[in-house]
Amino acid sequence: MGILDKVVKIEKRIEKLAARKEAPATPIEIRRAILDDIEDQVRPAGRSRKVFPYDRLTIEVLAGRGKATARRSPARAELEAVLNPEDGLVDAIRERLQEAGCDRVGRLEVSVKVIGKARPDWKPGALFQVTYERSEAANAPAAPKTPHAASPRQAQLVVLEGDATKKAYLLSGERTNIGRLAEVADKHRRVVRRNQVVFLDADNETNQTVSRAQAHIRFAPPAEFRLYDDHSSYGTRILREGRMIDLPSGSPRGVKLQPGDEIYFGRARVLFQVKYNRACGRLRDPDSRFPIPDS
Repeated sequence: MGILDKVVKIEKRIEKLAARKEAPATPIEIRRAILDDIEDQVRPAGRSRKVFPYDRLTIEVLAGRGKATARRSPARAELEAVLNPEDGLVDAIRERLQEAGCDRVGRLEVSVKVIGKARPDWKPGALFQVTYERSEAANAPAAPKTPHAASPRQAQLVVLEGDATKKAYLLSGERTNIGRLAEVADKHRRVVRRNQVVFLDADNETNQTVSRAQAHIRFAPPAEFRLYDDHSSYGTRILREGRMIDLPSGSPRGVKLQPGDEIYFGRARVLFQVKYNRACGRLRDPDSRFPIPDS
């Protein structure tokens, strides 16, 4: 598909969203349209490779304000919740780009602005606009890689109580979602979240206390892991040195994890392990049983 064809495809998609008078576009539909727009910026790079040539995205979305606009656009609070870069949007963008064939997706800086009035340069009837930029850092030549350029330590979750798809999970991404079921869908059966640490939807008391969107862990360089509760039904807690720490539901601050923490997702329990990356040492196969390493 040529660039002109892609532009026409995007315009038709936006027009379709904007033209719905009886059934206004939902925040999830706008989010999906934005992801489609971003995917259409993927470019071929030779030898069947594809790249996303931008690292800075500014997303402006029209919120409902006044009678005319409110018929077409969701309320500001709904949009801010669905399009929050700190709550899965950046991960969704990375996942969409990887599905589109980008084998390497670098650093992404994403900002979202919910506005009450479309800008003059917008296409008539548009509900959003994405501005794509490439920073000076992205244009600079890549620094040579060294054997120890990676994180100085690695971490994993070992399942102690509850039925999960694995015995242990390496925390390899910037964000790791924890919950019951691999995919979480809304009432219209549309996937709105994917979990990397997956507890089975089993008919037992322990697993049923794990919410479908229970919690997530974020990695902050150089070596910090923070745990966040995602408005779970039975709560998320940390047992540390004999003291129980309750995570505030939905708090944007989270709690910094420490080696040896036991984390309760409802009644399910996992162990947070860390191993320092000395001489490029790595954790063993997460599916195998192994002793707790010295911290």
